Amino acid sequence: MHMVTVRLAVAAILAVIGVSAFIIALGYDFGSARRMGPGYFPVVLSAILTLLALCEIVSALMKPEAQDLDWRPMMAILAGVAGFAVTMYLFGLIPAFFVVIGFSVLSEPGYGWRPAFILASVTSLCAWLLFSRLLGMTMPLFQFGL
Repeated sequence: MHMVTVRLAVAAILAVIGVSAFIIALGYDFGSARRMGPGYFPVVLSAILTLLALCEIVSALMKPEAQDLDWRPMMAILAGVAGFAVTMYLFGLIPAFFVVIGFSVLSEPGYGWRPAFILASVTSLCAWLLFSRLLGMTMPLFQFGL
């Protein structure tokens, strides 16, 4: 399959996901930047996803590049996202960060496990500070099972 076709297909899929999420998120209370409602983050995130997908569509049409598709990073990142979702549900926020960063490390052959562990530790600490302390969200940091 030609690389431009793959780029267009992936960008189109992301645009459809972004628009769909945007439409669904409009059903929630939006709130404001100072006092965010449950729909604020999904609306903003889906709008950004849609804009980035549209930029990729334009880029693919204007500047076609002949290159091979590198499956390793794509599969590692997809595994990281899926691993984060499952780990977050079963074990909590902190282990989920270690899983997503652990899988993401697999996308770059030269990246070591020591920097990945440090990155996961710092990210977990920052997430704990942001979500638990600053925003007061009741996300489980650690849990075991369902």
